[in-house]
Amino acid sequence: MVDKAKIEQVVQKTMSANADLEGIVVCDAKGTVLFGHTISGGTKHSDIADLAVKIAANSSQLSAGLDKGGLKEVSIASDNGFIIILGDVKVVLAGIAGDGARESLGLLRMALRRALLQIVG
Repeated sequence: MVDKAKIEQVVQKTMSANADLEGIVVCDAKGTVLFGHTISGGTKHSDIADLAVKIAANSSQLSAGLDKGGLKEVSIASDNGFIIILGDVKVVLAGIAGDGARESLGLLRMALRRALLQIVG
């Protein structure tokens, strides 16, 4: 079982160190929200978690079907920002960033990967 207090601490530390992050939602592999923090009001963490798990599962099937190995990350670029989904067998993490994060996407990916490793490690 993943420690929810640890998740909260890791998410808060990661968000405070990366100004371009607008939110992080952490859920289990079934889409149950373990912790979520977003700066925009009205965001439903459960909806984000559900969709992130579905996207990760479908992307994993595609990667495996093409003999490219296990899924590491899914990056989504949209009109007004970015979503980076990272997965582990137990935990899926979705990081949300605004359009201003374009130049720092590599750093955000590293920060989110580090956060996921701290959560599951």
